[in-house]
Amino acid sequence: MVCVCGVCVWQGDLYVTKVIPGGPAAFSCEIAVNDVLVAVDGVPVKGETPDEVAKRIVGPEGVPICITVRVRRLMQDNTLDVDKPVTLIRQPAVPMPERLCEGPVGLGIDLVRLENGYFQVRRLQSGGAAQITGKLRMGDILTRINRTDVATLGPRADVSGLVLGDPFSRISLTVCCAAKTLNPKPSNLNPKP
Repeated sequence: MVCVCGVCVWQGDLYVTKVIPGGPAAFSCEIAVNDVLVAVDGVPVKGETPDEVAKRIVGPEGVPICITVRVRRLMQDNTLDVDKPVTLIRQPAVPMPERLCEGPVGLGIDLVRLENGYFQVRRLQSGGAAQITGKLRMGDILTRINRTDVATLGPRADVSGLVLGDPFSRISLTVCCAAKTLNPKPSNLNPKP
């Protein structure tokens, strides 16, 4: 029997409290801590206890399960809650490096600052969240991180603190894929006096 995540009840909703490192939810990069659990295999979980839901989540290895979570999208001026079905295949957790399971973790991206103040993805680190999900590509330009317009930060601003977070947590990025529209010339990060 394999479990994909842990849940708790708060104000009548079931929240994901733990994503098991090396488990199917972790490798999907689609389920995060603090997501609201909406349904399991299409059956709503509203009104159920965590134990009742756990009995439906745990199952034999190799059997697919569809978990619908409500995720909060941070838009420029507001938030939007979206119900997102995620299909997983139950499997035992595989060991993961401790550095990916504890303390603040990043996305596995190297960034370069552009003349316009935005940041371009220079490299995706193998095995990092950005590389695993395939949602970011080299050359993509980050314009906002969790509603912060990165162009408004000072020229020597370090955005690494904005992309760090607890393991299996969410981050909201606004990305421009049309690099030529934003004048993608790297700036000199270490100007000489």
